[in-house]
Amino acid sequence: MLAPAVTMRHHVITNGGYVGSGGTTAKPARGRVKAVVRRALHVPETASLPQRRRARILLAVASGLAVAAVPIAVFVAFAIPDPLTNVPIVLAGFGFYFVIRVLIDRGHFTLAAWVLVGYFILVPLNGFIGSDYPYPIDLLFVPIIPLMAAVVLPPRHVMAATGFAVFDLVVVAHWAHPMDVTTAKLAVYTIILLSTVTAAAIVLTAVIDRAFEEADRTRTEAQRLADELQVANSELEERVRSRTTELAEALLREQRLSSQLAELSVRDSLTGLHNRRHMDESVDQMFRFAVRSSTPLSVAIIDLDNFKRVNDQFTHFVGDRVLQTAAHVMAECIRGADELVRMGGEEFALLMPGTTSDEAVVVCERMRIALRDYDWRAINRGIVVTASFGIATTGDCEEVSDLLRTADEQLLIVKRQGKNRVLSAIAS
Repeated sequence: MLAPAVTMRHHVITNGGYVGSGGTTAKPARGRVKAVVRRALHVPETASLPQRRRARILLAVASGLAVAAVPIAVFVAFAIPDPLTNVPIVLAGFGFYFVIRVLIDRGHFTLAAWVLVGYFILVPLNGFIGSDYPYPIDLLFVPIIPLMAAVVLPPRHVMAATGFAVFDLVVVAHWAHPMDVTTAKLAVYTIILLSTVTAAAIVLTAVIDRAFEEADRTRTEAQRLADELQVANSELEERVRSRTTELAEALLREQRLSSQLAELSVRDSLTGLHNRRHMDESVDQMFRFAVRSSTPLSVAIIDLDNFKRVNDQFTHFVGDRVLQTAAHVMAECIRGADELVRMGGEEFALLMPGTTSDEAVVVCERMRIALRDYDWRAINRGIVVTASFGIATTGDCEEVSDLLRTADEQLLIVKRQGKNRVLSAIAS
């Protein structure tokens, strides 16, 4: 069975107006009035801030005149029954507004201001239009001219408008036609003037209030943007500081790693002594310094005797421990300026800058005896370690290779003569 159809009418009130069941939107009267006022006082966004301010005042006064023209015409029709007077009043009011509206939309702000000021300049002289002379009552409009000029015209144009006001004052005061002012005519003039001023004052107040609201919104928005910019700058500075710290730490770590890698590249991993690569660099520098300064340089090549037998008889693991211990024993015997390096296998070298041949022999003898007398039983019973030393000291040699070759030759001689000895020579 089908359910009975139910018709429901939905009424939704939105921010902009009232939406009925038919889906149409009807703005309330107040919203329509605001829209009309907003359109009437609209100023092109391309105008500068002073131009926009003057343009809004121009449009406010012009719209006030247009609005006031209708009730003024009605009042004049009752006070002074003259149908030819009513139509120009209404047409003049709306005509001035539309002229000013068109000029402002086209960007002619100063010209629009002069149109409005010109309206108040011509009003005191209207007596020449309907009769031969103006009336003294028209002097009431003269003070409005400089006041309006000061509000809507650029500063350099105000003096010219004031001059026109003085001209109106002189003309009206001199040519004014004496007249009997009736109560009705006085009331008409007074109401016309008061209506004009009141309408202008009301609209000007609205314009000024709106200008202040816009200024407040602009200031609030500027403050918000400034706060956001400050927060963004703070965050950016913090990120830069953090990133800078990270980069500095990373650079420091890289420098440390580079130093460690550089050190590892010239260190022997088993004994901890410098290796052959470091020796080649150091002995070359020491040799050049010795030649320049005419100071001696001694180099000793050291070989552990019968070390192959230790590896074969006690294993390579024991042989590694013997190498480590021998390096430690010999390092304890050298001086502060001396440098002990492992050249490879069981062969070591001792660089002794500023050391004569006799002094080098004393150092190497101390190392030989220390190796011979060390208690090697702590590593393994039956191990005996001795070393042979070949020493070369700079003499007339011109190349560091000659110095190393001489030291190596002395070591070979010691090996042939029975090992466990120290032999030195002057390189040439």
